[in-house]
Amino acid sequence: MNGILVGLLIFAGIIALLYYLNILLPVLGLLTFIVSLFIFVKLFLKKYNPYEAAVIYRFGRFHRVNKGWTIVLPWIEKVGAVIDLREQKQNVSVPAISKEGLKVDMNALVYYYVQNPKNVVLNVNDFQTSFTDLVESSIRDIAADFNFTQLLVNVEHVAELLKQRIAPILDRWGMAMKTLEIMNIKPPESVMEALESVKVSEQNLAAKRFVAEARRIVTRALGEGTQSFDDRTITYLYVKALENMKSAKMLLPAEFMDVVHGQGGKAAPGSSNRLASGMIAGSTFTKALNMITDEVKKESVNKDNQEEEAAAGFDGMDGSFNGQYNPEEKHDN
Repeated sequence: MNGILVGLLIFAGIIALLYYLNILLPVLGLLTFIVSLFIFVKLFLKKYNPYEAAVIYRFGRFHRVNKGWTIVLPWIEKVGAVIDLREQKQNVSVPAISKEGLKVDMNALVYYYVQNPKNVVLNVNDFQTSFTDLVESSIRDIAADFNFTQLLVNVEHVAELLKQRIAPILDRWGMAMKTLEIMNIKPPESVMEALESVKVSEQNLAAKRFVAEARRIVTRALGEGTQSFDDRTITYLYVKALENMKSAKMLLPAEFMDVVHGQGGKAAPGSSNRLASGMIAGSTFTKALNMITDEVKKESVNKDNQEEEAAAGFDGMDGSFNGQYNPEEKHDN
């Protein structure tokens, strides 16, 4: 209470001083202007970002679209919606049924933007949700016209059909689509496992074929000399052959001689210098390398076992000879 009384006394003192100095009216006019300006800015003036558009109604009917600074008359005009005009991204995942009745999961990436804020507000309710629903239903309808293989092979064609189907509706809604891409088409797990098994079988078959070719090249280049090399050298020669097959050409026996000489070997007489063309994919190349390494290890183990068996046989023969009848010993007796 005392504070309010002190404030009133100070205010009265300021008024008396201004009246005494004969400047009361100008100061009151300035204060009135400042308060009026504040009220005008607060109630009438609206500011929006450069990428935003305000849809304004007057007496409940559409009146105009404004960007940036705009004046809105209180009780007469109303801001119906503020629309973001920037390009937006929508990732849509849809379970669809292909022509043969196979369930596939399709994933589409869509970039779109608003080109007519008035139509976006007046012609469609919640344009973002409606846009997502439109893309999903269009994907389902188009997927039903293709079998799974056609969907995989004709991804770009399917995307183009989606654009043609969606574009007229978006134009009516005041929207436009920048790009639409089918990112992924995934069949059921059972189909994926079947496709993967086929792919693995094909890679294994190709790897075996290239391993056989590498062996043929090494054998043709070295002849019977391969038996004199150790396991590491043989593995190295096979790997070099596969590395050359991985590039745009197969290994030439003449080129192979440099490798052989570097390993201390000699070229087989009559080695040809013919080029066999071919290529190996990265996964097939890895499989072939693993096969070569495993086969060389197995051959090394078999070779060691054979040598041990042979040595054991010789030891048995020596023992049998040591136990034979000695006529000299009988004569002495």
